[in-house]
Order: sequence, then structure tokens, then C-alpha cells
Amino acid sequence: MNSLMAKELEKHKLRPASEVMKLERIGAFRLTSLSFLRILLRHIMRENWEISRSQFVMDKEGHGHAVYHIQTPKHEFSFVVISTKISDDERSDRVISQKWDVTFALSEGKVTEEKLQQMKEQLPKQEAGRGDAFDLVWSRANKSNRIFDYVIQSLAEQKQPDPRILNEVGYLLRTTAVYGNGKFGLAPYEKIKDNHPFSGPFQAQMFAVYMLRHFSFDLVEHIASQKNSEAIKLDPEIKRFIGTGNATGLGMAPFLISHPRLIHQWVYVREKAIARVKDIVPGYDDLKLMIDWLDRIADYFDESRLIDREIFVKPEELAQQSRFLKEIVLEYMEIGTLTGKPTIDLWHNLSQIAAEKVSIEMQELLHTILLELYVDHVTDLERCMNAEETYQIEPRMTMKQLKRIIENQYKWVFQYDFTNPDEKYYFWYRSEEKEEPRIGIRGEEPGEEWEMPMNVAEQVQELYLAIEDVEPEEMVATYILKHPQYKGVIQRVQSMEGYEYGEIQENLLSKELLPIHLLRCKLSFFGAERFNPKSNRWVRITLFQGAPLVEEIGQPFPDNWVFPQLPTERGDIS
Repeated sequence: MNSLMAKELEKHKLRPASEVMKLERIGAFRLTSLSFLRILLRHIMRENWEISRSQFVMDKEGHGHAVYHIQTPKHEFSFVVISTKISDDERSDRVISQKWDVTFALSEGKVTEEKLQQMKEQLPKQEAGRGDAFDLVWSRANKSNRIFDYVIQSLAEQKQPDPRILNEVGYLLRTTAVYGNGKFGLAPYEKIKDNHPFSGPFQAQMFAVYMLRHFSFDLVEHIASQKNSEAIKLDPEIKRFIGTGNATGLGMAPFLISHPRLIHQWVYVREKAIARVKDIVPGYDDLKLMIDWLDRIADYFDESRLIDREIFVKPEELAQQSRFLKEIVLEYMEIGTLTGKPTIDLWHNLSQIAAEKVSIEMQELLHTILLELYVDHVTDLERCMNAEETYQIEPRMTMKQLKRIIENQYKWVFQYDFTNPDEKYYFWYRSEEKEEPRIGIRGEEPGEEWEMPMNVAEQVQELYLAIEDVEPEEMVATYILKHPQYKGVIQRVQSMEGYEYGEIQENLLSKELLPIHLLRCKLSFFGAERFNPKSNRWVRITLFQGAPLVEEIGQPFPDNWVFPQLPTERGDIS
């Protein structure tokens, strides 16, 4: 552990990696005030970006193209959408799909007519298409057919859609992948570092998803107006309640293994923020706000219409647990005790009670609420989300020093017996058709010969056994020359010294593995909510539900829009 992190652990009571980096724990993470889309929206609102629609060429069914112009203080961008007619049987969330209702791109500068024609030809192809270095993001999306058509019909009939029906899905359009960083010939990540408006993890991707939400409103209003020239527009309160959907499968999982320093940074910043706000001595207003948030969380999950696959805690149980914690806070407000005991360290003690009495999921929800209470105390950390990802061999390190790193930081790997078939039940590989990550059952399903090196625990354990009797003062370079097969894992171990939160402390081949925890962890950092698992390998989520609208940029808007309540029904609005 590096000395800076050791001081933080002592000063702010950071939770150790041995507690945080368990798969069930990271799979219970939720959005926070430091999630990437929250960082993005604060940036947009602070700088008062100007967003306008410059082209909207659509037929009566909503097929055609649209272009939006984005002006920031020092840069301008274009958001281009191609809407295509496809049949219901061509609509799929799978990455092997060939057609989508909508494809879209975020590009630097104004789009010329020549560029637009090129995008019309290339964007709908996605994997088979080619962008250029001015394109930051490419993506695609499908309609949520039932809700999409229902909203159009409602507007054409001059009435607002029923929020309870909207709440069954939460979005009009659902993305299946949002690409950047050089794929399809797009701009490399290096182009948006430093002072670029989209500097920071996944900022360009999050903005493209935000713009897709805005386009979805324009699209349904346009189609409704074609059905009835007197059709109404969506009420702003209804619009805010609608987000953008996303369907995520196993393709997201390897990122958490291949970018360990970056993962460390994300988790470290999150844990530092949590520890920082737990140290705050709350006033009466803070306590009242905590009660309000616990009520809001309870209502949010009571109103949930998500299908329960018994993978995550049931929404109604989260609502009950939120009310349980509310009673404990009320006890403190009334008589100054927590479960009958006095305290001078309220938030830490409340977290300890949560650890004993409620689910891991509710424990992490409590941390989310604490960060909502004290947003102003942690926003300085939003500039700390990037990491220098250099993974290098230190050739002069002795084998004794290498062993010490393993013993200190990787002792968790020794809990597994990899001679037990249940501990090597699964294997990870890339599909032949799309080069996308997949998981298979060892000995039963094809693809084992293309296995990906996902199981850090097994690799480090094997390395340690191999170097157990090596001369302590032998240098790493000498050992690698004799045993080159260990170069990769040695480089990883050396590079991760002091990056305690970089490794998921779990066997990723185990029969007990739930891969969906990996997906949910990364999605929580994006700012996802409404986790709706379709199996233990893929999940649908919603982004930006409750967020300010494009037309509200620059206006006063509180940064507490998450976990939105059902809008008030307003009936017919003309």
C-alpha cells in the first residue's frame, strides 16, 4: 500500500479493499453524485452549453435524419441521428444484430453536407462502417415498442401519457452499445484528454446518450403531429421522468480486469468521498434531509415495476429496509441514540448498524444518500477520475520483494483450490462472429481453446507457487528470462503495488459466479439505475431519468434529481 493511501485509510476510515472489492459488494454499487453522467451534467449546467436543432428531416413515420448543434464556451460539436425503418423481427439488443431503429454519432465541429452524406451511408452499418478522427462516439438504439407507440398515441389524442405506464419501462429508446476510443476509426481517447470539454471517463459517451434522450422526445412529438396536426407536446415534468435505456451484456465485463489502475481510481475516489462525508457531524437540517431521502428511496422502490429475476434484492424489500433505517434516524433525532446507544459518530455508526441489519444493496444505497446530502463536500473529487495506465516490468526488483507484494496485496487469491472443478467451472472467450466476450461451461460448451486470461486469482496463485523456492535476491529480469510465461502476471503484480482497489477479489471462473455483478459495478459508475436483469449475464438499465432537459440548461436546477418520483397526472394538456 502506498503511503498516501495508508494516510487516507487512517484519516478518513476508508473501507479496506478486502471488504469493498468482493463481487457481491461491487455488484451492489449504485449511482452517486460522482457518477459520470452527474459530473457531465454539472459541467454542462455550469458552462451553460447551447444546444439547438439545425436539421430535422423526417417522414411521417419518423424515418430520416436529424442534426443538433452544440456550442460550449470554447468548442462546437454536432450530434447526428439516422432513423431507419426496420421490421419487428430485426429489432434485437444482441451485439450481433445488423439493423437498429436509430444510429447516432457525436462529432467535433459543424457537420458539412458532404460529411452528413458520408454518415448517412456509414453510421447505419455500425461495426461494418467507418468513421473518422472527428467522430468521438458512435452508437445505435432501438425503440421500446410498446411505450414508444403508446406515447405517440397519447399525444395524438391530446393527452399526456400515464406516468404509471411509463414507469414500467422508463425510456423511449434503448442503446445496445456506445462506442468511442478509436473503434470504427473514431477519435482516439488521447484526443479528448486535458482541457477538452469531454475530458474524463466516458464523458463523450454519456453526452451522446443524453442527446439521444432529447432526440427521442423530438421524434415522438413529430410522429404524433403527423397523426394529428393538433397533437400536444410532452409536458416537461413527464419528459424529465423519461430517461434513455441501455442493454448491457458480458461485453462490458473484461474492462474491469484489463484496466485495474483505472478501476482502482474510480473505487478509491468513491470510497474517499464516502469516508469524507461520514466524518461530518450532522445538523438538524442534515438529519431532516436524510429522512426525506430515505422516504424518497422507499417510494421509488415501492413504485418500481421492474421484473424481478431474484438476482438482486426485491424492490419492496429495499423500500422496507429504507424505512427501517428511517426509524433509526428518527430515534436519534428524538432522543439522541441509535438503537438505544448514544453516539458522537452518527454516520459511521449508522453505517455499522446497516452492515448488521440490512442487505449489502441497502448498505450501498445508504452511501449513495450520504453523498447526496453532502454533494458540495465531494465535487472536488470529480477531477480525480482519470488514471495513468502504465503497466511496466520493474526488472531490478528482487524476487523477495515480488513475493512480499503478493503476500500483502494478493493474499485473497490463496482461498481457492483450482484443482476443484467447481472453481474452474466457467471459461471466458471471444465470440467468432463479433469478437465479443462470452462465458461458457468448461468441458460442455465450445470455445475453450480461445479462453481469455480473466482469472487473476489463478494466475497470481500459480506465480507464487512457482517462485516459492527461488533465490530471494534474484532479480525479476533474470527470472523472466528463464520463465517468460510469467512475464504478464509479474508485470501486473508489480504495476498494481499500492493500487488496492484495482483487483476484484473473487474467482471469476467459479460455478457460483454471477457475471451480472461485474456489469452492474461498471454501470453504477456511469450513473445507471433501474437495474432490470434479463438473466445473470445481461441487464437493462436507465440513464438520465429525472435529469434536467436540454431546454433547462443554464437555469437553476438542483443536483438532486435522481430516484425521481412519479410525475403528477395532469390529464389533457393543450
